[in-house]
Amino acid sequence: DEYWKARTPLPHLKNITPAVLTVGGWYDAEDLYGPLKTYRAIETQNSPDISNRLVMGPWSHGQWNAGKAENLGNIFWGLDANEYFHELEYKFFSYYLTGEGDMDLAEATIFNTGTRKWMTYDQWPPSNTDMRQLYFQPEGGLSFEKPTNSEGFNEYVSDPMKPVPYQEDIHLRRTTQYMTGDQRFASRRQDVLVYSSEILSEEITFTGPLFAHLYVSTTGTDADFIVKLIDVFPDLMPDYPQNSKDVPMGGYQKLVRGEVMRGKYRNSFENPEPFIPGETAQVRFELQDVAHTFKKGHKIMIQIQSSWFPLVDRNPQKFVDIYHCNEDDFQVATHRVYNNALYPSHIEVKVIKE
Repeated sequence: DEYWKARTPLPHLKNITPAVLTVGGWYDAEDLYGPLKTYRAIETQNSPDISNRLVMGPWSHGQWNAGKAENLGNIFWGLDANEYFHELEYKFFSYYLTGEGDMDLAEATIFNTGTRKWMTYDQWPPSNTDMRQLYFQPEGGLSFEKPTNSEGFNEYVSDPMKPVPYQEDIHLRRTTQYMTGDQRFASRRQDVLVYSSEILSEEITFTGPLFAHLYVSTTGTDADFIVKLIDVFPDLMPDYPQNSKDVPMGGYQKLVRGEVMRGKYRNSFENPEPFIPGETAQVRFELQDVAHTFKKGHKIMIQIQSSWFPLVDRNPQKFVDIYHCNEDDFQVATHRVYNNALYPSHIEVKVIKE
């Protein structure tokens, strides 16, 4: 709305002359949006001759400045991501501040969270990609084939008094590790829909933003829809010897990216509108960028749910002012996600060309 439009710095990133190095972390729970949108705003609102570079590493908020970065939660990278970045950072400042060395840094230096390797590109997102649609299938499958069945949906009952937690363990505060967390606890719940691909016969790499296209209906008048992209490890995946928690990696469901859309804002953040109970509606929203290779032998999984507590405040599932509602406004609702030829719910992804 006008309040936030007046406060965003992005339209003001114009007429920039100094060299810019924007640094962000794929697991920055506080601000993943910021570095990605800052880089893009500078790129599109300034001369193509400007020196504008992006680095995205496997970091939580500010982790690139905090000692070593060898893991986040249960996931170990097999290297210290900070060591590579600090060499890059030194080269950037040496060249632009003292005139020493050569400027041979790529425009985009990106850590692939699936291969656990640094990659370089001449722009972000990379240009050598195909936009593809990953469709939800009626029996819980997930594939690039559009459903041909004339009817089909999956449904679940969402109870705001029994919300889906954002992680399995109990903590005193929100953790940074949840963004690589194991989602097996969620996939066992009846109020979480699970769509999974077959075991991959070859690797596939997603880069850039993801886009959710959901066709839904509800018995309520409002609902949240959380979409999670997950990398399912092989059952025989060896455990990390460094992991003191003894978390089994076989079958680990690693969160790659998750995002929420409050349904009443599905068409406009300025003009919220209710769902009409029982009527099919389209809910479209962007999930923030990824750089992730799903390896051969892994599976791609999508989970859909309507609460993510307490990361996201509970939706009463009633079209009310949530900030001023009371306990009686919170109601149980049944949500349907459609997966047929007429209403083909899917995730749009950018796949690296081989």
